[in-house]
Amino acid sequence: MGRLVFNYRKAMREPKKIQQLTENYSLPFAVELIPAINYFLFVALCFGFWYGVRKVFPHAFENSSIFVIFGIPIFLTMLVTKIKPEGKNIYLYFLDLLKYYFMIKLPQKKYCNDRKVDLCNEKNVEFRKLVKVVGKPNEIENAYEGNTQKFVVDENGRRLGVLPHKEQFDSYAE
Repeated sequence: MGRLVFNYRKAMREPKKIQQLTENYSLPFAVELIPAINYFLFVALCFGFWYGVRKVFPHAFENSSIFVIFGIPIFLTMLVTKIKPEGKNIYLYFLDLLKYYFMIKLPQKKYCNDRKVDLCNEKNVEFRKLVKVVGKPNEIENAYEGNTQKFVVDENGRRLGVLPHKEQFDSYAE
């Protein structure tokens, strides 16, 4: 019998849902957790903003409280759910953006090949005197050429780079 491979990716990426609210009460359908949290967060923000507007202008927009409590938060929840900058959740994207801004951008750190570059903002740069490097007389001038020969047969008599079912060849050839 062969090996069975199971792919749990779809099950693990399933969003968390709420259906049971209390011991005695459950919803007839499941509600996703993240959009529900987003909705109530936007309801609180819109209600606070609307409360401030109503304090300043008491008779303005009298009949639009339903729109502010239900319409705008639903629209904002759908918008936040759909927007995925760089393929990430929008909250994780903003968290990473804040980390970058406060840890790299504000301190003005410089990086090269994922390593922090020190002394990048130095005003005084000192140069040392040049020293002539004397090479060996038999030095190879081209870096791609070597003076060692490549053997087709190693010291144990095994053929290098040739599979055993291939045809015979001259073992002294290069």
